[in-house]
Amino acid sequence: MKSIIRKYMRIAKEADYSSREKLHAESAIARNLMSLIRAWSELAESSYSDNKNDWNNFAKYTLGEIQDIGKMIKEEK
Repeated sequence: MKSIIRKYMRIAKEADYSSREKLHAESAIARNLMSLIRAWSELAESSYSDNKNDWNNFAKYTLGEIQDIGKMIKEEK
């Protein structure tokens, strides 16, 4: 998923400011991020109810992914 987001970030960066290509790339980024957040939300519900250890592991994983995406955004901007 992160590679797809990176791909569209590059396309958006290289496209003209108000071009269709830029708008399409930005909407693809948003769709992918929404998909990730939706999946993480569903996983969070199930891991929270299981036990505290599962919840902590899930939180560490998710925060690591968020940090990776944040670094990628900084690199591409």
